[in-house]
Amino acid sequence: MADFFSTLFGGGAQQDAANANAGALSQYGGTANAALGTGYQTGVTNFNNAIGAYTPLAGLGTKYNQAGDLLLGAEGAGGASGTAAAKAAFTNAPGYTGAVSAGTDAILRQLGASGMSQSGNAAEDVGTFTQNLQNQQYNTWLQNLQQTAGMGLSATGQAAQGQAAGYGSLGNLGYQYGSDQAGVAGNIASGTMSDNDMVAAGQSAGAKNLLGAGLSLATLGLSGGSGGVANSLVGKIGSNAGKLFMGGGSPTGYG
Repeated sequence: MADFFSTLFGGGAQQDAANANAGALSQYGGTANAALGTGYQTGVTNFNNAIGAYTPLAGLGTKYNQAGDLLLGAEGAGGASGTAAAKAAFTNAPGYTGAVSAGTDAILRQLGASGMSQSGNAAEDVGTFTQNLQNQQYNTWLQNLQQTAGMGLSATGQAAQGQAAGYGSLGNLGYQYGSDQAGVAGNIASGTMSDNDMVAAGQSAGAKNLLGAGLSLATLGLSGGSGGVANSLVGKIGSNAGKLFMGGGSPTGYG
């Protein structure tokens, strides 16, 4: 704690206050930044969990989008390989193969009942049936592909939208975290500047006090104050002022 002379001539009280403020600012900075860091990490974890919650929907969209690839192949947009893949998928579809098998069996039974199962008409009838069935079911198959591909597009869009919102929130959180840290740093800088101004003001006032004391002593000397008591007082004040500002030790008393 500043003594009398340091307070009077050197701004000691202001320096004590500035030191106390510096400690408080340091504690504030540590506490505030720790709280901001905890909040930021909590937010990051929660937003990442929210983004991850869309993963199953995105996976479902990927599966359904395979129907879109087949649809493009069926329309000729996927090249020769796409067309071949679409044809194979249709002809191997359980509904189509099951209908062909059931229809063929029915035709053969009917021809067998009339004793014509081995005739050329049997093969022709089966071929005609198969072709008609294919024509009938192909359009239905395409419609089913369109519906499934639409579901895939919807699922993919919803997942992308949700994940994009989550990443956007992470970006905003990071920006806010940086802004809040800058605010804490600004508060500390502002407080430090105020402390420096307070110390400077105290030192300036002390210099004025010292100058005033010197002028008073000079006036005392010019007015004939040369007695032992006056000389002793002048000497002690001068000695203490020198110790204070030149590093010569602690001021002494006036006994």
